[in-house]
Amino acid sequence: MVDFAVLLGTGYLSARLHAVGESSAWQTPDGLLWSAAVLAAFLLYDACFAERAGPGSWRAFGARALAFLAATLATAFAARWLEHVPVSWVAAWLALALVACTAVRVLMRRRLRPRAVDAPADAHAPHPGRIAAALPVTVLAERPIRRWHALVKAAMDYTLGGIATLALLPALGAIALAIRIDDPGPVLFKQRRHGYNNREFEIYKFRTMRLGANKSADAIKQTERDDPRVTRVGRFLRKWSLDELPQLFNVLRGEMSLVGPRPHAVVMRTEQRLGEEIVAAYPHRHRVKPGITGWAQVHGARGATDTEAQLRRRIELDLYYIEHCSPLLDFKVLLMTCREVLRATNAY
Repeated sequence: MVDFAVLLGTGYLSARLHAVGESSAWQTPDGLLWSAAVLAAFLLYDACFAERAGPGSWRAFGARALAFLAATLATAFAARWLEHVPVSWVAAWLALALVACTAVRVLMRRRLRPRAVDAPADAHAPHPGRIAAALPVTVLAERPIRRWHALVKAAMDYTLGGIATLALLPALGAIALAIRIDDPGPVLFKQRRHGYNNREFEIYKFRTMRLGANKSADAIKQTERDDPRVTRVGRFLRKWSLDELPQLFNVLRGEMSLVGPRPHAVVMRTEQRLGEEIVAAYPHRHRVKPGITGWAQVHGARGATDTEAQLRRRIELDLYYIEHCSPLLDFKVLLMTCREVLRATNAY
């Protein structure tokens, strides 16, 4: 965020200085400024800056600065911005930005450098703001989707999710009408699920069970084959996974992704136990957004997890996806999902 602000600030400042004394009006190239500021946030960012702040860190910063310069000029050339922008302004802006970024990093280095802990006046009353600055911090788990991958994944979710929603509007309307005719009542079913960072959210699905089926004592019971609670239309929707389509709205709301571990119900049990009671690594599946489809689903791990073995297999596949997550893998999962849906295995 600091690099982002510095790039924008120095860009507008150098533009104002360059315009002084100019006879012709000249507009600040906002597209170039914003593009460069966004690039800076990714190319100059260092998650371990406080740890690496020292003489050796400047070589790494220099390499990042060269990469930023090359990416900025390549973007400007591709967008044909350089044809309308004075070269003298570009040179002044980049020079000013380099000086400002360097100055900011010097200040940050001094601020973040660990300090010696002074002896408190009272031996039993330590100073907590200073002890915290001297204590080492260990990262227990890295964020699996970072920087460009996170940006690409979000762009894919919103772009493909929006296109799919618009394209499927007629089908969504037809399904809603069929549900109302078969069993009058709400068209959508909402349920609390665990999402990213274990936060709860309401997932949307087409209602496939009889009205009131989930208000009974067996509400936490997972759906079984030939479950009497499922309606005629609901059985068809479940077989072809059409009941999951309203989750496109969860994707557009930012609560889900197109690809990721399937979100489990808050009250879900396997052999009368919670998932984390069976598999210690179970919470790690919440390190990414849940998905409409996932690596587990395209490998046959669909439907209920009635047994401990089924749950362990599901978690194993979910964790594999999290550790190997990439835009290419997401595209592969989406293509494999089409094949898996046509097979209609383990869906009831």
